[in-house]
Amino acid sequence: MKKVICLGKYETVFPLKAIGMEYRVCNTGEEAKEALKSLISENYGLIFIEEDYFQSVQEIVESLREQASPAITFIPGAGGSTGQAREKLRSILLKAIGIDIF
Repeated sequence: MKKVICLGKYETVFPLKAIGMEYRVCNTGEEAKEALKSLISENYGLIFIEEDYFQSVQEIVESLREQASPAITFIPGAGGSTGQAREKLRSILLKAIGIDIF
C-alpha cells in the first residue's frame, strides 16, 4: 500500500499528525527540494507540499508529471495561499479540457 506524506513548515504539517499522516518539516525551499528528491524513490503514492515551496520544487514536479506515482499536489501554508498552485492547476485544466473553470 502506498503512503501519504506532507512537506512543509512545522505550523503547516504538524496538525496532520493528528490524523496519522506522515510529515517532514522543511524550513527552506532547498530543504523541501532535497526532501522531495529522497521521497520519490520511496513508496509514496501522494505527496503534499506547502505552496511556499512551489518555485523550489517546480522543476522536479514537472519532470514527474508523466508518471502515475507519486502524485504531487500543493497545499496552502498556515499563513494562507499564495495563489501559485491554483494558477498551475488552472493551466493544467485549461490544457486538458480546453475551458477555464476558475
